[in-house]
Amino acid sequence: ALLVVQRDGGYAGLSDSLVDLRVDDHEEPIEELRRLFVLHDQLFGTTPRDRWLPVDDALRAEIDERLATLGYERLEDWAGAANLEERVDGQDEIDPVVLSELRRRL
Repeated sequence: ALLVVQRDGGYAGLSDSLVDLRVDDHEEPIEELRRLFVLHDQLFGTTPRDRWLPVDDALRAEIDERLATLGYERLEDWAGAANLEERVDGQDEIDPVVLSELRRRL
């Protein structure tokens, strides 16, 4: 199990549970806990703003093409469906976690 508590550290600051993961019955419990933590960090973690990537014309075209293939017009809509809405702000930069996941889906 992995439990990390921080005041207002939970999703949207609604709880104090920053991380609360448990693996009860698995052949490789440590590896499974590691996999779950990576997924948890992707969904609930944050990337420092100075590590976000600028969206130039070429990247915008790539993003738009990938979104269209997935049936979306707006990055915010896809991010919401992918549970990454906390990592999108509609500016001219993109969180590298969002970009990586968008690329992984195609």
